[in-house]
Amino acid sequence: MKITIAVLMLAVTSVVFAVGLEPSSFSLIEPTGSWFNPDYSGYTSFSMTSGGGRTLGSGLTVGTMSFLLHPAWSASIDIGYARLYDFHGFSTGRVLGGLNLRWQPSNDFTFQFHCSGSLPDSSLTGF
Repeated sequence: MKITIAVLMLAVTSVVFAVGLEPSSFSLIEPTGSWFNPDYSGYTSFSMTSGGGRTLGSGLTVGTMSFLLHPAWSASIDIGYARLYDFHGFSTGRVLGGLNLRWQPSNDFTFQFHCSGSLPDSSLTGF
């Protein structure tokens, strides 16, 4: 068994070096020399309101991954979650998502396609 693992590791290492990949410069998050070099951003917000014998709290978090497809084309994907809490027992949540595709061939012309929406969290969990 040890010989099989050693031979397999030697074969994988020789293939990696044969195609010019060096393990020291390899990254799954930001590959060097690749068109897929995403930027990650996000925001989170919390609020609480009280009055009339009730207290409500809400929270929102959204993460965005954006990347350049071509010098004139860019895209971004949003995913997030919003929750509303009533401290007397009521609670509801929504899963948020969005897709944005942008084409800007010149400074004077931009075409943008944006699609976004939300789903109740109960439709994903089945409760």
